[in-house]
Amino acid sequence: MGRRNFILCSALLAAALVFLFSEEKYLPASENVSTDVSLPAIMYHSVLKDPERTGEYVVTPQSFENDLKYLSQKGYTAVSPEEIAAFADGKGTLPEKSVLITFDDGHLNNITYALPLLEKYGMRAVVSPTGAFTVQSEKENDPNPAYAYMTREDAVALTEGGVFSVGCHTYNMHSMNGRRGAAKNSGESDEEYVRIFAEDTDKWLDIFGGGHLVYAYPYGAMSREGFGVLKDRGFRIILTCRETGNIVTSDGSMKDELVIIDRYNRSGLVQTDEFMEKCGII
Repeated sequence: MGRRNFILCSALLAAALVFLFSEEKYLPASENVSTDVSLPAIMYHSVLKDPERTGEYVVTPQSFENDLKYLSQKGYTAVSPEEIAAFADGKGTLPEKSVLITFDDGHLNNITYALPLLEKYGMRAVVSPTGAFTVQSEKENDPNPAYAYMTREDAVALTEGGVFSVGCHTYNMHSMNGRRGAAKNSGESDEEYVRIFAEDTDKWLDIFGGGHLVYAYPYGAMSREGFGVLKDRGFRIILTCRETGNIVTSDGSMKDELVIIDRYNRSGLVQTDEFMEKCGII
């Protein structure tokens, strides 16, 4: 069985289990009633088995499983971008205890180690690959989870499977070299910034295709001048790196608008209880 088929089959099975066994209490949303839901969001990066490599942006599979077990025991449901967007539009529902699980950069080990655990606990997540990392990984053709990034084929299989959604983490603006991520430079005109930002976003879309709702800003460095570019291309949810909670409302005030979601970075250097308390997940 090929790698893509394995990923797709596993993800489809997990989606079926979520449907069959979910017993969460959902909150109704309507055009006449405003219902606010607290939505903590967790930002992961790399998942590696070697404990010596654990750090600010690296967790072990055991730590990740501890997190999922904690969330499950506390009654939390990991929601999808589609559910969040529908709720913000006043059309959908969200569980009373919702959480958004995200992965930045597109590390291959997100598939190797995180996917089976998400399946085990009936959770969903968003992975946002950096396009240039994907292109380089495909050129190297060395699928080692210790350092490789996922390919376009991997990302497509994840999207089709239903466990992971795929978001954009820029094509090649993931650096601090001359520009802070995808932010507007000081002294740069709005027109020039929008042109550069749009070109980068379109290059990412050339790889992964359209229909993606999430845009994750590297380093959380966002500039509102680019928001029109994202809206025009169908993005609905912006992910930042500001460590605070979120309130999503279903009163329709955010209908068809970008929803900004702040996230807590999951450092591998702290224990699950300590991290979850920081996120307000208790």
